[in-house]
Amino acid sequence: MLSSKPPAHSPPPSGGNTFTLRLMTAADHDVVGRVGWESWRSTGPLDRGFADPKVGQRVKNAFLRFPSTTNGHVVVADMDGCVVGWGAREDEPDYISDIWIAPDFQRRGIGAGLVQHFCAVMHSEGLRQARIATHQKNYSAIALYKRCGFDIVWQGMEHDSIMGLELPKVRLKKLLF
Repeated sequence: MLSSKPPAHSPPPSGGNTFTLRLMTAADHDVVGRVGWESWRSTGPLDRGFADPKVGQRVKNAFLRFPSTTNGHVVVADMDGCVVGWGAREDEPDYISDIWIAPDFQRRGIGAGLVQHFCAVMHSEGLRQARIATHQKNYSAIALYKRCGFDIVWQGMEHDSIMGLELPKVRLKKLLF
């Protein structure tokens, strides 16, 4: 049985440095919040509601609060001593709730490494599936999840409690057995 501890090293992203996956520590809280916020902002205005400064402030506050309030399994991607991305499983054991990569480190295999890590942990826990969701217009995330073996199982409107908006979402699932 695999441990929920991340592997010591992941293969180097194409043309880049090796990154390490490890559990988040209290010392990571500030940077994890900032990486999440900057990653969210880098996706651009996926929805008209995102342009509202009040929505942006609610999202920023949620990212900055998340690391110190979560009870979930949070893993950070560390490159040369810097947190460059993170992922989390919260609330439901078969659900990857978060994958966020710092804008300057996107498209280097870090997101795939995090998704694959969580899938391996879920498999070792005997879970039959892994689930993840994103905005319908987050095409790069959807492509990443499909490359990792996920299939779209639902599309529709869903209320986002942090943003206070109805958003077009897509849910994806991967069978682990």
